[in-house]
Amino acid sequence: MARSGTEGRGVLEGAFALMEVLAHGEEVGLTRLATDAELPKATAHRLLGQLVALGAVQSRAGRYRLGPRTFRLGQAWHPARLLRAASARPLRELAALSGGLSLSLSVPEAGHTIIVGGMRGEVDEVFPLRSGIVLPPGSAAELILAASSPAAELPKGWTKPTWTREVRRAQERGLAFEYGQCVSTLSCVAAPVFSTSGQVVAAVAATALDGKQIAPLGEAVGRAAAMISANLTKLPTPTPTPGTQPRPPIQGPGPQAPHPAMARRR
Repeated sequence: MARSGTEGRGVLEGAFALMEVLAHGEEVGLTRLATDAELPKATAHRLLGQLVALGAVQSRAGRYRLGPRTFRLGQAWHPARLLRAASARPLRELAALSGGLSLSLSVPEAGHTIIVGGMRGEVDEVFPLRSGIVLPPGSAAELILAASSPAAELPKGWTKPTWTREVRRAQERGLAFEYGQCVSTLSCVAAPVFSTSGQVVAAVAATALDGKQIAPLGEAVGRAAAMISANLTKLPTPTPTPGTQPRPPIQGPGPQAPHPAMARRR
């Protein structure tokens, strides 16, 4: 249900909610935009008019999509530079084995799991797995990250017993498998990437339209993640920008006995 305009939702928050809906890459009409962004239709129409005037959104025949200004701004976002550099060759080699499946490299950010790199494939016709996309709650990548973080929040749409069971499985196997729970037509397998200090900092995942392709890829995805982890030890650590504090690493595994791949390195 759309919220009333008096619930204290700021103008910027509403504008970004609309752009988040449009970030899925398709043209969307006003009614669906307002519903998905949880805004009154009149408020959504007013904000869209302002975004169109600024070039952040484009309008055509009553439908909307992200505009060129948003694209230009997005190109300036280059997160996880070391991870992207370390993953370039392993992902190319994994792509050669996976037969055109979509590959992604994801990190935790502000309570979400965000893609920061990868290689696109057939899955992108159903769900775009490009940099900047927030993965749906309960993805295989999120399971991998949660398996190393006891304080991880329960994803929306999951019960605690079910989520706890899946996280435990990811700890035990060093891999996470997901078959249609996030997006009904997609299946994926993910493996952990470790920093030089042994903390899980990212997840590598292969995603397919055919769930039968996923299980055989587990070992290859695990090898790619291990290669990325090894590459991270060879790259120079960037010097922090003056006045900034380095981000704390993701915490290591909880009391469950993890798979060796998920155990904190010494």
